[in-house]
Amino acid sequence: MVQKIILTAVCGALWLHPAAASEKIRVAVADEQQAVTIRSPAGLVVNGAGAGKKKTITASQAGFRPVRVVATNNQLDMNGKRYRGLLDVRKKQDGLLLAVNELDIEEYLRGVVASEIPHDWEQEALKAQAVASRTYALYQKRTAGSRPYHIVATVGDQVYGGRNGEHRAADRAVRETAGEVLTYDGEIIPAFYHASCGGHTESAFELWGLDVPYLGGVDCECQRISQYGVWEKRFSPAQIAQSLGKIGYRLDGLWEASIDGITPAGRVKQVVLRHAGGIVSIPAEKFRSALGTTAVPSVFFELELSGGEIVISGRGSGHGVGLCQWGAQEMALRGYDYQSIMQ
Repeated sequence: MVQKIILTAVCGALWLHPAAASEKIRVAVADEQQAVTIRSPAGLVVNGAGAGKKKTITASQAGFRPVRVVATNNQLDMNGKRYRGLLDVRKKQDGLLLAVNELDIEEYLRGVVASEIPHDWEQEALKAQAVASRTYALYQKRTAGSRPYHIVATVGDQVYGGRNGEHRAADRAVRETAGEVLTYDGEIIPAFYHASCGGHTESAFELWGLDVPYLGGVDCECQRISQYGVWEKRFSPAQIAQSLGKIGYRLDGLWEASIDGITPAGRVKQVVLRHAGGIVSIPAEKFRSALGTTAVPSVFFELELSGGEIVISGRGSGHGVGLCQWGAQEMALRGYDYQSIMQ
């Protein structure tokens, strides 16, 4: 089974890493920038030298040596967003800037938990999110290779709002689970999570070919409370053609839409589109991504061509693998603690 451990108590390979409370993580917070402006009322130190209270770094003037910026009070402002720790700004091969925020993992989590779920949710749901986010972040760190950051600050990994994303209730959840991660056979796991599974989480094997026992599908009661319980989206054939055209699919005169295969949990595997030029079969997640993951919240759907529109009727939000956030809240409301939710 999945075990809950505290990093300071770990022996074996993980003992080579510092305890989570003192472990650093590097977060890509801004990419493809022409310029960044960093401020601190307490004063800045740039590459070891005092630099006043403001420093602007432009892509046109920067060399390829990273510029390391810290504040004397550990609090920085970059392009209007506030961060703890330090900022490492480097020029990339394409000539634009990448800014990386390096900070303590627990400080990082303060900017993640309330950015990922509402801060006014039950404390046990917030604690479950803190453990999942810590585990996910440390897994990404251990698999990051030689790139200059471990994780990105967006939904590409998990949303990190810096100091702007912090809230007292989420801070408490981070503090009360400090250092706790999920492991399997002594190894930190990729602790995936999503907003709402629609009633049954998805097997990672079905979605990604990842065959591990702790990421199988399970029943979930999120539908009782989830704001993504049921939804309906409508698209014109022209919208579908335009969106799919951007990723290389050419559609001419779309006249039928159908589904080809579903997972055991009920999610769509392939979307089949018949048009004047023939038949196009597209993986459902690719179809969803092309239309927009906000526009089509999940692939737990049915679809049809009706009244000149493609009608997509579904439930849930996100990929469906791992922890269901709305399911965690529902369990917390029923009195379950975060350990039980994580199991």
